[in-house]
Amino acid sequence: LIIKKIMMLIRGFLKKIFLGKAKGPLFLGKKCDIRCGKKIQFLGSATIEDYTKIDALSKQGMIIGNNFSLGRNSIIECTGVLRELGEGLEIGENVGIAANAFIAVRGNIKIGSNTIIGPNVSIHSENHNFLDLDIPIRLQGATRKGVIIGEDCWIGSKVTILDGVNIGKKV
Repeated sequence: LIIKKIMMLIRGFLKKIFLGKAKGPLFLGKKCDIRCGKKIQFLGSATIEDYTKIDALSKQGMIIGNNFSLGRNSIIECTGVLRELGEGLEIGENVGIAANAFIAVRGNIKIGSNTIIGPNVSIHSENHNFLDLDIPIRLQGATRKGVIIGEDCWIGSKVTILDGVNIGKKV
């Protein structure tokens, strides 16, 4: 365990030069894919587990508070297509996201401090329009209301949170 943490710290140290801001120690697992790192601000320590992908290409970038963890095989994807950049992601302090999470940041997503998110959770901050049955859904555009998850929440395993959802504090 100690050797693993030391290796993660070394990988994080080497990756920090490609990030926008990284105040505390960054523990980076094996085979992590971080794209557009200059759009990411780590405001304190962070642990990114093995086989994760973070693509921060977005209008506002990503701001991640102190004591953040992202579980193994998780994906944070800020932009689906280049013609429509995602908005941005803000994560508070002491937030843990378990393994196999998928966070699609098309509209803004805000996750409050002290929130824990279970395994296999997905968050989607965009929804496709589908009012006209004569036009294919892919041609009808999309809405981006965003997603807000309040402070001190627990999002259980396999939950899917869709665009426009606002989860209050301590839920």
